[in-house]
Amino acid sequence: MDERRPWEKRQADRAPLTAMVKLEGPGGVRHFTSKNISAGGIFLLADDPLQEETRVSLEITIPDSPVPIRAQGEVVWRQRHPPAGFAVRFLDISDQAREFLRYLVRRILDEG
Repeated sequence: MDERRPWEKRQADRAPLTAMVKLEGPGGVRHFTSKNISAGGIFLLADDPLQEETRVSLEITIPDSPVPIRAQGEVVWRQRHPPAGFAVRFLDISDQAREFLRYLVRRILDEG
């Protein structure tokens, strides 16, 4: 049995990134700011995190990138203590967008 917490099961490196995220879910359209990102998902800051297993559509505006990244995802965990927020795993994202995120994470970590 795997004793790691959900956020410790990452299969991709993550990097700190402040990006604006438009999220569409059961409660309509909301806007969030990201704390970090990987090719597999994103952590969004929120005082009232969404429930786990909530399916969402995301439009992520990466600083200095002319085109937003669009993805479908699922909330996989939430955190109520600071920094409060929730993690979304990408379920449907283009190969091109996922490759761009891999590149972006490597670049941020290398500059680190």
